[in-house]
Amino acid sequence: MKTSVIAYVYAIVAAAAASLVGLYLYSPDVSIGFLQGPSVLAAIAVFGTLTSYRIQSNTAGAVSFIPYLTAVVLYPNWATAGVVGTAALLGELVKPKLGIKRAFNVAQIVFASCVSSYMYVRFGGLPLQSKPDFNVLPHIAAIVSFLCINTASVAAAISLAEGRNLFRTWIEGNSAGLVYDIIAVPLVYGFARAYVDWGVIGGIIVFALVYGTRATYHSKYQLETTNKELLELFVQTVEFRDPYTSGHSQRVRRFSRIIAEVIGLPAKEIDRVSKAALLHDVGKIHEIFAPVLMKPGRLSPEERAIMELHPIKSAELVAKISDLQDIVPAVRHHHENWDGTGYPDQLAGREIPLGSRIIMFADTIDAMTTDRPYRKALGEAEVRVELIKFRGIQFDPDICDMLLRSPDFNRLFDQDDTRRVLSLTQIMESLRKKVKTPAVA
Repeated sequence: MKTSVIAYVYAIVAAAAASLVGLYLYSPDVSIGFLQGPSVLAAIAVFGTLTSYRIQSNTAGAVSFIPYLTAVVLYPNWATAGVVGTAALLGELVKPKLGIKRAFNVAQIVFASCVSSYMYVRFGGLPLQSKPDFNVLPHIAAIVSFLCINTASVAAAISLAEGRNLFRTWIEGNSAGLVYDIIAVPLVYGFARAYVDWGVIGGIIVFALVYGTRATYHSKYQLETTNKELLELFVQTVEFRDPYTSGHSQRVRRFSRIIAEVIGLPAKEIDRVSKAALLHDVGKIHEIFAPVLMKPGRLSPEERAIMELHPIKSAELVAKISDLQDIVPAVRHHHENWDGTGYPDQLAGREIPLGSRIIMFADTIDAMTTDRPYRKALGEAEVRVELIKFRGIQFDPDICDMLLRSPDFNRLFDQDDTRRVLSLTQIMESLRKKVKTPAVA
């Protein structure tokens, strides 16, 4: 484990201890009767932790934040934060994990609970067990502070461990669950009122809702993951026909993501470009391309004319999937040149879809940096020269300028970049058996 990650975990543990002491000094008095509700909810949270769901390939999440937050608004106190921390520790001890990961997970929950409790009280909120009115400002302040600390601390750990951009890691890890987090605002109050009004029965309702929420998260993740892996498997099957382009589509997808990030596209648009890049060559599975793909050496004019049909065939295949209609133009036009000399439709300039212009860069860079029978792979300096040479001819000049100026340009040549290319063996293995990796979450 990186030294920076270890230092970060120690910092979170120290922050949790300091916030717990600070909350005690701010309000040391404890009502033992008020701790019954947080204790019940903490037990429910342990169940939520045991039925965690995947939010990224190496990270697990859980819906336990809902009962934790409910405990905070029921009784915002240092003792509640201690109960929450104890519950988090019990949940961590059940599953096999490194001690440092357990320490981080417990510490960031305690830290978030302490800050959330302070924000609730600081904005004038009273324990719902003593006054069950909906206090809008303190309620929202408590939930937002808890979720921000919880998600940002996890994102920072992943960012340090994998060398990824912190903000993008945070967005990618939480964008899919944003709707659920927003819904949590009224849900937390509803759960708290359920306990205040109905006691243990209310706790059972919370238990059922937590489990239902967990099932929704898990099913959504499984469906998205299965679809993604099937697409990757299909692409790898297509590339088996050409020994010189094995892994090509995976690399083009990685390059396209980097370029899309460089030019500042939003996360959803980056994902669309990434899908189009992965599928840009799937039309090559058509039988007319088999003899050409297997031929060693350069192509004849007739063979090149056949190969120029592959963007059309790729777009036709992608168009058969209803959920991918929005990327069909990007797939069809990824060989259009900026000056209008490309194929299949001789589009020029901004007539070419933005996704296609990005894939053109990624596709060409991969071709230049891959060994071929007739030449060796080009290096970073040589690729830079080629991009400048064909700026405004083959490539969008604005994207070219931004890419060449960006410090992320060298990521295109980094074999250890975090978004690595998966082999067919790895994909088949992931389809055969989901390997649950211990992760910070």
